[in-house]
Amino acid sequence: MEEIEIPFHEHLVRPTTRFLFGRSCGAYCTNHFGTVYGGYRCNEPGCDKVFHKECAEALPEIINSFHPEHPLELIHKVWYSNACSLCQQKFGIGYRCSICYFQIDMKCARIPPPLVISENSCLHEHPLKLSHGEPSDSNCAVCGSTIGDYYYRCHQCKFAIHLRCVDDAPEAYHTSHPEHPLKSISYLPDYADIKCLLCGDEFEESDAWYMKNKKPHHCDVCNFSICGGCKRKPPPVCVVSSTTHEHQLHLVPRRMDFTCNACGTLGDRSPYFCLQCNFMIHRECIDLPRVININRHDHRISYSRRLGHGESPWKCGVCRKKVDGFYGAYVSSKVPSFVVHSRCATRRDVWDMVELEGMPEEEEIPPFEVVDDTTIRHFSHDHNLHLNKDGEILHENIVCEACVFQIGSESFYSCGECNFILHEKCANLPRKKRHVGNNQPFTLETVSCLQKCYLCDKRFSGFRYESNWSFGTLTLDVRCGSISEPFVHESHPHPLYYVSNKLSCDECVFSLEFKEALLPKKVTRNRYDDHPLFLSYGESNVNGEYWCEACEAKLDPKEWFYTCNDCGITLHVPCVVGDFSYIKHGIEVTYEEEGCFVEACSASNTSICRPFCVGCASRCMLPSILKISMSGGFVYLCSIKCSIKHCSRFEEM
Repeated sequence: MEEIEIPFHEHLVRPTTRFLFGRSCGAYCTNHFGTVYGGYRCNEPGCDKVFHKECAEALPEIINSFHPEHPLELIHKVWYSNACSLCQQKFGIGYRCSICYFQIDMKCARIPPPLVISENSCLHEHPLKLSHGEPSDSNCAVCGSTIGDYYYRCHQCKFAIHLRCVDDAPEAYHTSHPEHPLKSISYLPDYADIKCLLCGDEFEESDAWYMKNKKPHHCDVCNFSICGGCKRKPPPVCVVSSTTHEHQLHLVPRRMDFTCNACGTLGDRSPYFCLQCNFMIHRECIDLPRVININRHDHRISYSRRLGHGESPWKCGVCRKKVDGFYGAYVSSKVPSFVVHSRCATRRDVWDMVELEGMPEEEEIPPFEVVDDTTIRHFSHDHNLHLNKDGEILHENIVCEACVFQIGSESFYSCGECNFILHEKCANLPRKKRHVGNNQPFTLETVSCLQKCYLCDKRFSGFRYESNWSFGTLTLDVRCGSISEPFVHESHPHPLYYVSNKLSCDECVFSLEFKEALLPKKVTRNRYDDHPLFLSYGESNVNGEYWCEACEAKLDPKEWFYTCNDCGITLHVPCVVGDFSYIKHGIEVTYEEEGCFVEACSASNTSICRPFCVGCASRCMLPSILKISMSGGFVYLCSIKCSIKHCSRFEEM
């Protein structure tokens, strides 16, 4: 697809016939907010700016009938730093005379001569002529304020109207309903639909200026109602989109039930229709992207106008509902059984908004080079790593550099020249991957520093996955970053799926927080028992009471807990896996709590003598704590809650 360069954007942009709803023109024209009906869009990852066709294709210099004496040069400034000499509206992109500082926005620059509004326009019963510099003894007929330099006036009476108020006239014809004028009304009649016939948005019966795009405009002859936004920016009556359909599509502005050929879902109003072959489509399904990546699949998916019979039934890889093979959908290029509804695939939380048609696939970079059958060179380390599969149980303080958890009896790679060690599964973590937590791809970062995982809310050091998003950088620890759908957990018989930062079951009301789903199933050599502790998911047939070996408080046997299969001791989950369990011992960390910066060192708490926590004034029970250097020695913190208490006391000093 041919891309063009525009002077007010750093990336190339490509043409599109897609209707971009709720989007803003990146040129900051006076039509900045609302819907962009085709135009140009940026295809760079994480950018996705859109531009009106007329803004992107603006000529560098024009001669305009409002200012024929001198040529006008294209200007552009970020945000609304210019005011149009005609309509006084603020704009970012427009034209300016370098000699006399006359300036005009893109909308006024397109007003064609002769500069007259005919008497059949519904604005006024007489013709209106554009006037400049002529004094008016009338205020604007629409907004009621004083008339400026440029305005439309009637030479037969005192009627006058601002240029900027023409679109807000109380009565006007519309391209989607040319038979009768539409009247601006404050309250809908009882018989009228409460939603706009064109876009389906619900009306707001308010005269407040910020609600004008939701205000109804109604024809009481035909019971035809549209919102102010669609009145000011009417959708095109005809659309030509070769990526959508081979013939021209025509707007049918009326209430009607139909099934969209592009996505297979029902619609109830104003489709676009092909007169030649009975093709019908939602306006939001025009120009669907052909090849994309989504965060539910490792390979590209491509749009198909019909899947055909295929596997019966097809099942969507995002919503897990049936996909009708006789309508358009997306299918994986490498796994033909993986299909996705068109609407699901193009959701902003699923698709990374990059179109890949005509672009070569990125080669996957392996995380290590193979030296021999038992030796690798991992990209995160300078020395060779050697594989150990003997089932050797290492000391509990020796943890994996990636996930910062005990090696236990799992196979691992270790360095013969230093103390670097990785689980075999962690050594195989991909350097780039897709994840349900964000629509943008994640990159594996290996420089250890204290971070907070977006999904499980745990502080951790070690490796992490990072992705760009609208609020900056989204960070996941490698445990949360390794989750994929469907997620199978021993505590539940059904598969789980990502829903609103939880793992939820489609078949029942069961759900898990990420911090629960990723609790270690086995903890070795805990300070309270020499045997391994195993995670129990609750025991429903217990009548008695359990007690926690660590805090010596009651433990509900119906809740999750850790237990020793040999000794029978039980412990609360937070008494085994605490707030600092995923921070490697010995590293210095700096973090912020409640606006207070804390400098500390992660320390092991497995000795016989347990230190006092300055937050809760009790002995620290957890195996991982924070040690803070203070004047006269060290103080200790056993949890985030205690850390917040310490910060508040410190600020009071």
